[in-house]
Amino acid sequence: MLSLPKTLEAFYPRPMAVNFQERLRGALGGALGVAFTAATSLYLGSLLHLSPWLVAPVGASAVLVYAVPSSPLAQPWSVVGGNTISAIMGLIACNLVPDPVLAASLAVGLAIAGMFAGRCLHPPGGAMALLVVLTHTKAPVFAAFPAFTNSMLLVGFGLLYNNLTRRPYPHHILAAPKQASGLLRVSETDFAEALAQHNEVVDIDFEELSQIVRASELIAYRRMAGAMTCADLMTADPITAAFGTHLRDAWQIMQRHDIKALPVVDRARRVQGLLTHDDFHREAAKLDPADPQAGLMRLLEPATTTHSDKPEAAGQIMDLVFATVAASEPAEHLMQKFFQGDHRHVVVLDERQKLAGIVSASDVMRTLFHRAA
Repeated sequence: MLSLPKTLEAFYPRPMAVNFQERLRGALGGALGVAFTAATSLYLGSLLHLSPWLVAPVGASAVLVYAVPSSPLAQPWSVVGGNTISAIMGLIACNLVPDPVLAASLAVGLAIAGMFAGRCLHPPGGAMALLVVLTHTKAPVFAAFPAFTNSMLLVGFGLLYNNLTRRPYPHHILAAPKQASGLLRVSETDFAEALAQHNEVVDIDFEELSQIVRASELIAYRRMAGAMTCADLMTADPITAAFGTHLRDAWQIMQRHDIKALPVVDRARRVQGLLTHDDFHREAAKLDPADPQAGLMRLLEPATTTHSDKPEAAGQIMDLVFATVAASEPAEHLMQKFFQGDHRHVVVLDERQKLAGIVSASDVMRTLFHRAA
């Protein structure tokens, strides 16, 4: 590959991570979308004796709607609002400023400001505003037809085409999972702060970009794990508690051995639940919301009567919902458990479905990163 000076590297075209099928889908969609918009607008223009019936910025809008339908700049309100507001700004500039150079620059500037204010930033809007000035259009009807009408028709066909071709439009972002997995080194707060420091419009939703980062981290962990199994990462024969273990004893065990999760098992070593620091702190906060530390001391204090208004045993506060994997499963299955929900620990079971070990997020990171180094 031709070596370019550092100063010119930014000008070199970068590869696009889309296959031929997606490129064909976008091209065909753009062609059909513009055809539908043009034919319908021509009919309406002839019927209402209005001209022009189609404007060039619609072609630029089509690129966004059909080639990158997940872009925030391609969403329905961005297209319709952006083009219509920009047309209005162009009309204002054209009617108030006779000098074409000043009118053109003012129209584009007002269009950008208007789209920011309307939360409908759409690059073709700048072209829409400029077109108004270049064609000396002063009739207010232009904002309604063709600007608004063209945009509505393009978006309307885009709703049908994109969804039929399995590209959700408008683009819906799934709610991000709770930020709890210790495998996630970059938190939502870190991510938001980094974007704030970047202080530029990024052509991708915050949530979607965050999901891509999460997916990248999972892929990296899979790569580092290679052919390892869950048994290779687990702490074998971990310390356990019984259902009736007093909370004070369970807490002391966790503090003494510096562990944050304690499997609760029956006599056959079948796992009944998982007791974690979070369980203790949750119950402590219930006992004394104003002073959680005092609540924790009260929680750990054994009851002096036959009946108690607070939990006493590990089985009473343990988490009944916990993640499990088989010891023989590939380590990548373990990674998925951490990334699928609010899990910092995963219980490992043997072939008889009995406790074989436990894996914490820190175990995974320590083992894999040392191995990669």
